[in-house]
Amino acid sequence: MAIMTSTAASKASARCSSSRNSSKRHESQVIKAQWPLIRKGNEPPVQRGDNAQVSRKNMALWNYRAGPMNAPLSVIGRQNLPGYVLPVCVSAQAAEPAQPDAPRFAICLIHSGSATVTLNGQRLLLGAPAVLLLDDRERPQLDRTQGLAIETVYFHPGIINSAFTLENLHGASPGFSGTLEYDFYLLQPLLPPDPARRILKLSPQQARHLRQLVANIANEAASQPDQSWPCRTRSWLFELLFCLRAANQAANQAATLALPSQANRLDDALLLVHERYHTRFTIAELARWCGSNRTSLNVHFRNLTGASVHDYVIRLRMDTAAALLRDTLLPVGEIMTRVGYENPSHFSRIFRQFTGSTPRDYRTAHNWM
Repeated sequence: MAIMTSTAASKASARCSSSRNSSKRHESQVIKAQWPLIRKGNEPPVQRGDNAQVSRKNMALWNYRAGPMNAPLSVIGRQNLPGYVLPVCVSAQAAEPAQPDAPRFAICLIHSGSATVTLNGQRLLLGAPAVLLLDDRERPQLDRTQGLAIETVYFHPGIINSAFTLENLHGASPGFSGTLEYDFYLLQPLLPPDPARRILKLSPQQARHLRQLVANIANEAASQPDQSWPCRTRSWLFELLFCLRAANQAANQAATLALPSQANRLDDALLLVHERYHTRFTIAELARWCGSNRTSLNVHFRNLTGASVHDYVIRLRMDTAAALLRDTLLPVGEIMTRVGYENPSHFSRIFRQFTGSTPRDYRTAHNWM
């Protein structure tokens, strides 16, 4: 049976119209440096003409993205939503020192090379391919490097959900519930107490996939093709975070299970599902990619996740769709396509089976934007 996978990982994903033009190779750069426009004060830009209504509609979002975070480590709207500030950017450097006026979480993707780093008083070895996950307070000290190539994504946690403040995220017990708990799930890998758990080793396919997601964030923020560019930029960030959460989960499970070498190859099935669930593939193909057979793969996959491959893929699609309906304003049809469906009736029926609501009703009840 063929598995049609959803096109985005977890909480994030809506195929941006500009992604169809992503044949362009991404050369990472600090997005903020491209545009010198810096707005001072908290006044949202009031546009004239046809865009005025859209601007006012986004004034509530401006409130938490403006003020002290309105310029550093942010993307600023140009032709579409001019002056609009989105607290996310991509840099081709290691994480900059923490900035009190622009608090940012940071995802450092190590493409090549190695380094010894000191993080919270602990010396660690960092080698490609890997990712270093940092909250707004933690920044590594690079001790020695060898051919190191790093790309860093900065973002304010309020971009995930406006309810997330630095104070409640760093509280002893955040105590989020409902859909907030689902969104907090994405940030947990960036908030571990043990510095060693901030480094995740990546498989080659994981590294390629995460690099493309970072390129998608940068390309959407740079091109800003229409007034949905903030939602699409955020959608790629959601997908990046969901992939990191899956990688973190797989790493933890592998360590706990202490699997032999053959089992390690089967662990790749979970990573491949998260990378390719927007494509059509069969369980037999997945087993072949992992050097196994259908029966062994299904048994191992169920031990890891508690679900069959087919059920896990469907759940992944629905979780992704639900996140996009809650946390973006992208059209339902675009979200449907992004999670691997072509028939609106079929998508709505499956979504209702998992959530008890149609996609539109779910958005009406849970969207915070």
